[in-house]
Amino acid sequence: MLASVTDAHEPRVEGAIVPSDGSPPTAYKNLFVPLVVVPALIVGAILLVFLFFGAISGREASLSENLDRAVHGGQAERKQAAFNMVRQVAENRRARLEHRDLPWPVESDFLSRLRSAWDSTSTEDPSLRLVLASLLAQLDDPQGIPSLIALLDTPQGADPKGEVRFNALANLGALGDPRAEAPAIRILEQSQDPGLRAVAAIALQHIPGDAGLAALRAALDDPLLEIRANAAIALSMRGDPAGSSVLRDLLDPSVYSAEHGRDGAKFSQPRRVSESRVAAIEALSRLHRAEDRSAIERVADQDSDLAVREAAMKALDGWR
Repeated sequence: MLASVTDAHEPRVEGAIVPSDGSPPTAYKNLFVPLVVVPALIVGAILLVFLFFGAISGREASLSENLDRAVHGGQAERKQAAFNMVRQVAENRRARLEHRDLPWPVESDFLSRLRSAWDSTSTEDPSLRLVLASLLAQLDDPQGIPSLIALLDTPQGADPKGEVRFNALANLGALGDPRAEAPAIRILEQSQDPGLRAVAAIALQHIPGDAGLAALRAALDDPLLEIRANAAIALSMRGDPAGSSVLRDLLDPSVYSAEHGRDGAKFSQPRRVSESRVAAIEALSRLHRAEDRSAIERVADQDSDLAVREAAMKALDGWR
């Protein structure tokens, strides 16, 4: 799925539960969902300027020109150029999938220059390093995955809202590289930041490895609803039914009312509850277990939320 320019300030992840509403205190305010992203595009969360160079110079800059500006320009110019690079690489990716000519030719020395930019960029500029690492990974450069993993250790002082670590981990999850398994498990099990732990569970749905499965199963007993739920959804994506009881609980609106009572920032909007319940239905449908069908049938027959009933009926149609 491609995120649009207007959506770029919020990481796009589809299909399930959103634990908080209102003004975004962090980059990961809306997380209770499986990860479905084009890896490079998720860095749109840190790119705030959406004007194109073509509006200034009469033509849009090439990939290499944008790389130069991202590394050497002023603050606003660097953000603008970084956004353009992300968009251009994503447009090239789409063109390849559609067997079209690339709209943005990749110069023969672009990857080597991208690596040099990563090596020369200060660790005190983790946002730009996130863009560079994401692009290296998107372009299958050997330095891409290790660079994203390195960003998971960005100090709190350099990343106070967790945006860099969130996006680095989300990118690693989207790419599904086995080297990211151990860092994702470490964050899921040890981080004091619930948002980072939630995105670690999301990432592990696409990162292969038995250790990741074991960590997700252990997270089903987490005291935080968003961790349990993301772990259950991740397990369903991997065909593991261990979280099915958690998923059935998520069909019940009273679960969200209770959570809202404990924390008024969570599930204050009916739409968020509806989206979360739909995601739980979809997860149970993926598992296709006879013992879960009756729970979905009850929702399809009786629920007052039309979107949830529709999801339940669609799941039952697939079951038959």
